[in-house]
Amino acid sequence: MGQTGLKFREACLTCPMFITTPQFLPQHRRQREEVLQIVTAAEARGQRRLVEMNQQVLGNLDRIITALDQDDDPTQEAVRDAG
Repeated sequence: MGQTGLKFREACLTCPMFITTPQFLPQHRRQREEVLQIVTAAEARGQRRLVEMNQQVLGNLDRIITALDQDDDPTQEAVRDAG
Protein backbone atom coordinates (compact mmCIF):
# COMPACT_ATOMS: atom_id res chain seq x y z
CA MET A 1 0.00 0.00 0.00
CA GLY A 2 1.37 3.42 -0.91
CA GLN A 3 1.87 6.29 1.51
CA THR A 4 -1.44 7.87 0.44
CA GLY A 5 -3.28 4.69 1.37
CA LEU A 6 -1.54 4.53 4.74
CA LYS A 7 -2.33 8.15 5.56
CA PHE A 8 -6.00 7.65 4.66
CA ARG A 9 -6.18 4.48 6.74
CA GLU A 10 -4.54 6.20 9.71
CA ALA A 11 -6.85 9.21 9.46
CA CYS A 12 -9.84 6.89 9.81
CA LEU A 13 -8.50 5.62 13.14
CA THR A 14 -8.94 9.03 14.73
CA CYS A 15 -12.34 9.81 13.21
CA PRO A 16 -15.13 9.83 15.81
CA MET A 17 -17.42 8.24 13.20
CA PHE A 18 -15.08 5.24 12.66
CA ILE A 19 -16.92 1.97 13.21
CA THR A 20 -15.43 -1.49 12.91
CA THR A 21 -16.28 -5.04 13.91
CA PRO A 22 -14.38 -8.14 15.08
CA GLN A 23 -14.51 -9.36 11.47
CA PHE A 24 -11.73 -6.83 10.72
CA LEU A 25 -9.41 -7.86 13.57
CA PRO A 26 -6.93 -9.54 11.18
CA GLN A 27 -6.59 -6.31 9.18
CA HIS A 28 -6.20 -4.20 12.33
CA ARG A 29 -3.55 -6.58 13.67
CA ARG A 30 -1.71 -6.55 10.34
CA GLN A 31 -1.80 -2.74 10.27
CA ARG A 32 -0.50 -2.65 13.84
CA GLU A 33 2.47 -4.82 12.83
CA GLU A 34 3.18 -2.53 9.85
CA VAL A 35 3.07 0.57 12.05
CA LEU A 36 5.26 -1.10 14.67
CA GLN A 37 7.87 -1.79 11.96
CA ILE A 38 7.73 1.88 10.90
CA VAL A 39 8.21 3.01 14.52
CA THR A 40 11.11 0.62 15.08
CA ALA A 41 12.89 1.73 11.90
CA ALA A 42 12.27 5.42 12.62
CA GLU A 43 13.64 5.03 16.15
CA ALA A 44 16.79 3.42 14.75
CA ARG A 45 17.24 6.37 12.36
CA GLY A 46 16.52 8.96 15.06
CA GLN A 47 13.37 10.24 13.32
CA ARG A 48 11.56 11.41 16.44
CA ARG A 49 8.66 13.13 14.67
CA LEU A 50 7.88 10.01 12.61
CA VAL A 51 8.02 7.92 15.80
CA GLU A 52 5.71 10.37 17.57
CA MET A 53 3.12 10.39 14.79
CA ASN A 54 3.08 6.63 14.50
CA GLN A 55 2.96 6.07 18.26
CA GLN A 56 -0.44 7.79 18.18
CA VAL A 57 -1.57 5.42 15.44
CA LEU A 58 -0.26 2.46 17.46
CA GLY A 59 -2.22 3.63 20.50
CA ASN A 60 -5.39 3.93 18.45
CA LEU A 61 -4.91 0.47 16.98
CA ASP A 62 -4.23 -1.00 20.43
CA ARG A 63 -7.49 0.48 21.74
CA ILE A 64 -9.44 -0.77 18.72
CA ILE A 65 -7.96 -4.28 18.91
CA THR A 66 -8.55 -4.52 22.66
CA ALA A 67 -12.17 -3.39 22.31
CA LEU A 68 -12.83 -5.77 19.41
CA ASP A 69 -11.18 -8.67 21.24
CA GLN A 70 -13.59 -8.05 24.13
CA ASP A 71 -16.55 -7.77 21.75
CA ASP A 72 -15.53 -11.04 20.09
CA ASP A 73 -15.15 -12.90 23.41
CA PRO A 74 -18.49 -14.42 24.52
CA THR A 75 -17.28 -14.66 28.15
CA GLN A 76 -16.79 -10.88 28.18
CA GLU A 77 -20.43 -10.43 27.15
CA ALA A 78 -21.55 -12.50 30.13
CA VAL A 79 -19.35 -10.43 32.44
CA ARG A 80 -20.74 -7.13 31.05
CA ASP A 81 -24.31 -8.40 31.40
CA ALA A 82 -23.68 -9.45 35.00
CA GLY A 83 -22.77 -5.90 35.99
